[in-house]
Amino acid sequence: MKKRESNFEALRLLAMALVVTLHYLSKGNVLKPLTEELQWMDWAAWLLEAFAYVAVNAYVLLTGYFMCQSKFRLGRLLQIILEVWFYSLVIPLVLGAFGILNLGALTIYDWLILIFPLSMQHYWFLSVYVLLVIISPLLNRAIAAMNQKQLAGVTILVALPQVLLKSILPLTFTMDDGGWGILWFVELYLIAAYIRKYGIPFLSTKTKAALVYLAGVLLTWGGGLVMNRIYLATGRFSDKVTFTFSYNHIFILIASVGFFCIFANMKSGEGLLSRLILRLAPYSLGVYLLHENILLRYEWPVWLSVAMPNSLIQLIVEWIVKVAIVMVVGLFVDFLRSLLFMAGGRILAHTPVPRWMQKCDEVMN
Repeated sequence: MKKRESNFEALRLLAMALVVTLHYLSKGNVLKPLTEELQWMDWAAWLLEAFAYVAVNAYVLLTGYFMCQSKFRLGRLLQIILEVWFYSLVIPLVLGAFGILNLGALTIYDWLILIFPLSMQHYWFLSVYVLLVIISPLLNRAIAAMNQKQLAGVTILVALPQVLLKSILPLTFTMDDGGWGILWFVELYLIAAYIRKYGIPFLSTKTKAALVYLAGVLLTWGGGLVMNRIYLATGRFSDKVTFTFSYNHIFILIASVGFFCIFANMKSGEGLLSRLILRLAPYSLGVYLLHENILLRYEWPVWLSVAMPNSLIQLIVEWIVKVAIVMVVGLFVDFLRSLLFMAGGRILAHTPVPRWMQKCDEVMN
């Protein structure tokens, strides 16, 4: 097993904290719509949104960076699927047991979402992510067979229909899914593979990468400001005022690659902080699965009294404290989940299942 690196595990934890930030701002009604007249505090919240919007892309880039040179492991795929099912099914049972939720009030459609979380996109990210893991052997063989120019060419060609038109024109294109689909995840996988194999010279230092990240963030935020002004002046493009806030917009892509390369250019540490990061990072996915459960995603902002504060300092302090609470609770719950899974793994170790999975891995690899 490859040694985990604290710089990339820190990226994993921070990316998840930024995912929580996105949900904190949107589901906590901190963000005022860009179709309204905004005050400077509103623009501060949108700037925070721009800084956090790289989270999903960064998470996929991190996956591609390591998976492009790794062997397929069926056990890892099944673990992700079982983890999704665990949170999707156990949370309603726990809420029902404590009288917080009336299970009888759930509709058939609600139960379909809970029982088939991937097929029903209970967690949209995991629905797409699992598909990416499934097709990763195909991508890896293709990446290994291409030279630098070929990989760069394919990466650019896959990006063009997803990025170019939508980044130039604030129009709605039928093919554009906003980066919420498998094709965009494949693009990010290819970008990460290129970075892993060949690097990007102008992002070769943390400073350069940070400047690119900042530039992408400010361009994204500025695009929202411009569209807000255009809408208020003309009354048009109401559905496109947030068009720069899209996973596959060129500004967000620039910011995401810069953000990823900040950590890629760091060295893995050996100190106490590094050891803590390595200890906590494996539980980061559980933070997402807990706070984004369909039964909790609009409840925890209410429990934490999330709202637009009266000052910039209060905005920053409340954001840090409340996102930290969600992270700590999520990490702790997933730690408990991991203990259950380890116990189950020890039981399965005495069955034919491990040998069957090993044979499947040999075939896939």
